[in-house]
Amino acid sequence: MEPIVSVENVSMRFGRVQALDGVSLEVRRGELFGLVGPDGAGKSTLFRLMATLLCPERGRVTVDGLDTVKDYRALRPRLGYMPGRFSLYPDLTVEENLDFYATLFGTSVRENYHLVEDIYRQLEPFKTRRAGHLSGGMKQKLALCCALIHKPVVLLLDEPTTGVDPVSRKEFWEMLRRLKEEGITLIVSTPYPDEIRSTDRMAFFDSGKVRGTDTPAVMMERFADILCPPGLTRKPADAQAEHVIEVKDLTKRFGTFTAVDHISFSVDRGEIFGFLGANGAGKTTAMRMLCGLSYPTSGTGRVAGFDINTQQEQIKRRIGYMSQKFSLYDDLKVWENIRLFAGIYGLPDKVIASRTEEVLRTLGLQAERNTPVGSLPLGWKQRLAFSVATFHRPDIVFLDEPTGGVDPKTRRQFWELIYQAADQGTTVFVTTHYMDEAEFCGRVSIMVDGQIRALDTPEGLRRTFGEKDMDGVFHRLAREATRKSD
Repeated sequence: MEPIVSVENVSMRFGRVQALDGVSLEVRRGELFGLVGPDGAGKSTLFRLMATLLCPERGRVTVDGLDTVKDYRALRPRLGYMPGRFSLYPDLTVEENLDFYATLFGTSVRENYHLVEDIYRQLEPFKTRRAGHLSGGMKQKLALCCALIHKPVVLLLDEPTTGVDPVSRKEFWEMLRRLKEEGITLIVSTPYPDEIRSTDRMAFFDSGKVRGTDTPAVMMERFADILCPPGLTRKPADAQAEHVIEVKDLTKRFGTFTAVDHISFSVDRGEIFGFLGANGAGKTTAMRMLCGLSYPTSGTGRVAGFDINTQQEQIKRRIGYMSQKFSLYDDLKVWENIRLFAGIYGLPDKVIASRTEEVLRTLGLQAERNTPVGSLPLGWKQRLAFSVATFHRPDIVFLDEPTGGVDPKTRRQFWELIYQAADQGTTVFVTTHYMDEAEFCGRVSIMVDGQIRALDTPEGLRRTFGEKDMDGVFHRLAREATRKSD
């Protein structure tokens, strides 16, 4: 069968970085094809080439028989593209975004509504809400609708479920399988092992080269060290019966909407505490109150000994915070980012100099100290952001989905940093959508519709709910949710 996508000896360089180096691969018509590999391997560059957004320096790319350079005008209407970062207009409503994309391709929502009906039905209750105010899972569903509304022949999806909870990810991949049945060819990149296994075939990328193409079963065994690294083991330090976080009936309302509904819990010094929940459950809202970034509507809480209602500035000086939206400055060099945040925390110059060298050595970034952070692979950025968040040796570090979009091997390395911080007495408060990471926590709470529905050790939760893993526990509780977006 003639391939619908053909990549022939393609190379692409950005300055000193060889993004693609002699890449060749073929995708069959009607296939669900995966592009998989570590951060910085070249996957996003190839997506941009296939989407006619870049021209290859060497080689040739054809899609549906059309050259991406010579025939780009004729090709673009046949493509759907969902980039790694959201492609929506946050100030437009749900229905305005969809109408805009339909008009852009000279069609209408009515003409191709059957393609997006199953997805859009979940969005319809929020059709007048601005896209920027949707939860992560709902944004991704809307972005998929926008990429589909002109009925593309090939759909390009660059890590479409990053930051999306396990239940929404499962729904998303069920939608992709239905689109495949419609005859649409799908090319998708993902760092999630369960999603990799859902592809028909996959190409494994590393350092700008394709190292192999085959079925997921064959490739995951061949590259198990990166795609299925061994789990982490840790003997937790002796528990310190000192609460560094105490919350009682904490509540946050936005108008008539209750985002966080009377939650109560405590966290001990040196504990790794997992704070889980589906998109829209209220996790980020609760975390912002604990970090002194938002005032509660009611309830009480103390963080590092300070009141979250009256002593927010004192809290900010005693904690580290790493948000789910990358928190460093892309146009500053690695050492400049470290120096800037260390200065904000008021550390003396001598301490900054010695700790900077220590961080660069630990992360293996000595050779990149003068590299702009925006040029680093995502996994390196995330490890650097964690090191910056803990540079001033805080009592507590808050991590809001710190490993979103990061490959399995790099995620494991990131958790080694978390373990090191906890072993040194730092309390780690972490949200994650990776259920294997939930197993790494000392205790886990799971939020549903703004309330904490379960709180225990991973082993205790598995036993209570009769599930073999945390993924099963999460799915069981998340099914109780009645709201779909915050």
